[in-house]
Amino acid sequence: MTGIVRLDPALVALEPQLPEGPALTRTASLFEPGTGLSAGIWEAEPFTEYIDAYPCDEVCVVLEGTIHLQLPDGSTQSFGPGEALAITYGTECTWHQDDRVRKFYVIRERQPSR
Repeated sequence: MTGIVRLDPALVALEPQLPEGPALTRTASLFEPGTGLSAGIWEAEPFTEYIDAYPCDEVCVVLEGTIHLQLPDGSTQSFGPGEALAITYGTECTWHQDDRVRKFYVIRERQPSR
């Protein structure tokens, strides 16, 4: 390995994950587990999930489908193919997607403050 990895979504093989809710998700990660940093391709079938505190800092670019994020004040932001978004650790929101979504992501894991 040269330390450089081409992030071509068409070339990344997705590994099926066990369903953690109503959606089947598939992920291909590009960094070693446990390092606190991960990047890859994520894909999921339609679902809606309330998230009381987003578990990480995430930046992603939507490759297919549309993500709708509703905040506690009722406002909703939608992101479609080619659009990028960031969600910060601890954000409360409802994640909704009407169709299959595929995204490139970079995640930084954080531990709760004590």
